[in-house]
Amino acid sequence: MSLVLTERRGAVAHVVLNRPDRKNALDQGLMDALAEALDQVRDDVEVKVLVLRGAGGVFSSGIDHALLMEVFQKSQEVPFRHLHRDLQAVMDRLEAMERPVIAVLSRYCVGMALELALACDFRIATQDCVMGLPEVAFGIIPDVGGTTRLVRTVGPQRAREMILTGRLVTARRARADHLVTEVAADEAAAMASADALAQHLSRFPAAGVGMAKAMVLRSGELDRETSLRLEGWVQSILLRQSDVGSAFADALGYIKQQLEAPEDL
Repeated sequence: MSLVLTERRGAVAHVVLNRPDRKNALDQGLMDALAEALDQVRDDVEVKVLVLRGAGGVFSSGIDHALLMEVFQKSQEVPFRHLHRDLQAVMDRLEAMERPVIAVLSRYCVGMALELALACDFRIATQDCVMGLPEVAFGIIPDVGGTTRLVRTVGPQRAREMILTGRLVTARRARADHLVTEVAADEAAAMASADALAQHLSRFPAAGVGMAKAMVLRSGELDRETSLRLEGWVQSILLRQSDVGSAFADALGYIKQQLEAPEDL
């Protein structure tokens, strides 16, 4: 059985975590398979959007306890930084994807699963989804981007509350904290919302969306002067793309539509 399933529907790639018997718990095999799937999507020039979800009505229950015990045991023999580097690389690869990534979060999104979701651009959760970073209960920390990306997403104070208490939160609270983009009634509704968002995003020129994502991602890491200069350099590259001119008429129609009926995001 494949630990990760991939399917392309038009310009949208669907990647599915496929260990339903283990609530899609993240072990080394699944993470390796996910890395391969992400490379496959990255190299497919027809893909404009990636949707990530879990099989069996669950996103993921987090790190597999067997892997966690292996980490505890091997930390005395093999430097933990080697395993950590491999896990972190998967998260970084997902975050650096030059396409928007939509995560559909069903039922459980705990620990490393939330760290995986935080590397995505949009998170649509079912109303029964619970999420959080309970690592402190084990005497450890969220170490594959949890502290970094959660702070960037919800702010330092809310991140402090979630990480230090180790409490799990409801989807409703996560929406109030801007941890998730949207809360849907069930998985079918969440997938419908993800599909609609993916279709919306795929209507735009891919290079512009990819560059915009990269600029937003890097904006907090660069000083003001460097960021402003980089905007100019990126724009000069995009203006030479052939699809910019062809998209101009469509863009004007889109802007007119938005002016007449702006959305309450």
